[in-house]
Amino acid sequence: MKSPIKESLNNFKCSAFLKTLIPRGSIVNSFLFFDGGVEFNLTESDRFVVAHTTKYVIYEFWKCALENPKKITEISKFLFPIEDQDSFHILQENWPKYKDPYARSALFFLLNRCSESGFISAGKFNPNNYNPIALSYLNKFQVKNFHIKLNKVDNFIEGIENAKKGDYLLLPVGKFSYNFFEHGKSRGFEMTTVDHKKLFENLHHKKEKWIVIYKAHNQLYNLYKDHNITMLNKYGKVVATPEKAEEVVIANF
Repeated sequence: MKSPIKESLNNFKCSAFLKTLIPRGSIVNSFLFFDGGVEFNLTESDRFVVAHTTKYVIYEFWKCALENPKKITEISKFLFPIEDQDSFHILQENWPKYKDPYARSALFFLLNRCSESGFISAGKFNPNNYNPIALSYLNKFQVKNFHIKLNKVDNFIEGIENAKKGDYLLLPVGKFSYNFFEHGKSRGFEMTTVDHKKLFENLHHKKEKWIVIYKAHNQLYNLYKDHNITMLNKYGKVVATPEKAEEVVIANF
């Protein structure tokens, strides 16, 4: 199933490989949930996913999409077109202030589709991805084996500790960074900062099975050297050398 939300940052290609690690019928607690590209692929093939987020706006959009996607579609049509970059920027700054949850959800969808970055609160204006195909993905949205959960904690890592026991922890992280310049950086309403070292320290001694997905970065091979690292190319195929890797899937089993 195609997600109605555009993912421009990660676009992971590892779904087929994940299915070799996660058997059918498994319960997966997924964190840092945003567009659902990885998670919905698992739910369609008989894995049950509990998707966790600490961001209310992400939780609200998916709750509304699960309940009434057609209503979000119609409101987004009413709000489109956006006149220009200045109007787009004003919406990016103010969209959570709308009182109606379906209006906020329609703006979540509309701004995501019109943002080159895929973020709702950031990115240059480009309306090309708001089109009939995108609207059909939303209008027909229906997913099985899926539950969205809001973790009311300051740091998503706390949510990992508090999650009800499942079979696997899944963390589609994306880009690795050293977090040198994170302090004081402005973040959009839907954005989550990942402290990669703290995440590693949290997972390192866990007995529960976990899987982390990153874009390829040389530091990962050293940081997670005691765990199983699989390198994948841009087509999601396993490769033998870091030079050919686009993604890495890291597991403790």
